[in-house]
Amino acid sequence: MTESLPKGYKPWLILSLVVLVGSLVLLGVAVVAAFGIFAEVAPPLWVVVLGAIAALGVAAGFGGLFLLLATAGWLSWRESRRVAILPPEHAEKN
Repeated sequence: MTESLPKGYKPWLILSLVVLVGSLVLLGVAVVAAFGIFAEVAPPLWVVVLGAIAALGVAAGFGGLFLLLATAGWLSWRESRRVAILPPEHAEKN
């Protein structure tokens, strides 16, 4: 039986996780800057831009993970269907 997620997909999985975690860190920095540092005044433009980039990165990270997991599920389903369609092996003769 083959792997449900081919080895060629592993770098994409790692990249998607790196984008997701990095974006979550950026989002945390933007939230701390907006509510902690600039609590009394309106946050500067760089905080807003950083938050927007972080939100897009989180969406891209989750989107990439969803596509990879959907691909793995589809490949696994296709493989299990192929195995179920094949005729059973001949019983060993004594």
